[in-house]
Amino acid sequence: MFALRIVKSAAVSIGLVVLLATSALAAPSHRDPGEFVTELGNRAIELLGSRIVSEEEQERRFRQLLREGFAVRKIGKFVLGKYRRSATKGEISEFLDLFEDYIVSLYSSAFRNYSGETFVVARVVKTRSPRDTMVVAHINPDAPDGPTKVVFQVRHSSDYYKVLDVKIQGVSMIVTQRDEFTGFIRNNGGKVAALIEALRKKTASLRTRAGKTQ
Repeated sequence: MFALRIVKSAAVSIGLVVLLATSALAAPSHRDPGEFVTELGNRAIELLGSRIVSEEEQERRFRQLLREGFAVRKIGKFVLGKYRRSATKGEISEFLDLFEDYIVSLYSSAFRNYSGETFVVARVVKTRSPRDTMVVAHINPDAPDGPTKVVFQVRHSSDYYKVLDVKIQGVSMIVTQRDEFTGFIRNNGGKVAALIEALRKKTASLRTRAGKTQ
């Protein structure tokens, strides 16, 4: 439950994708979204190649990168779907905190699966929104069976770039997560509180499992 149903290679891609958000707070110095993602990708690969940090330090860095490079709270509100309207302010606040914890616990383990993947920005595509751009990148562009295509939806706001969504091989990560979460809420009486409790238990389980593998 609550695990995105994607193959192992995509899970590794997510680990790389999130690391692409490295130092997004420095984004105003970038001339365009393509340059932004290119620099982040290069720094991400450098970080992914490091095997000297502990799991605790790895998780701390993951959380920092997530906050700096992604519009985490905006994404969290999106994945609640229509149930956000019926939730109380307290439930939304609690869910958003748990959502970040859950994402960190779920995907920080993907870092350990990194095995030399490479990254290159292929092109930048404008959208109808003057603030949003799609940055198309390839992971392992020279792979015999073809690259993994990753598309970043990047928003320019308040002089900073933020990632709103990531599509891996055409699959939107936030739409997939929204469908999973709203389906769970629907099957549990339409109560966001049920999702909150399940997320709390799942996150605790992920942390316990990670501790046993150390």
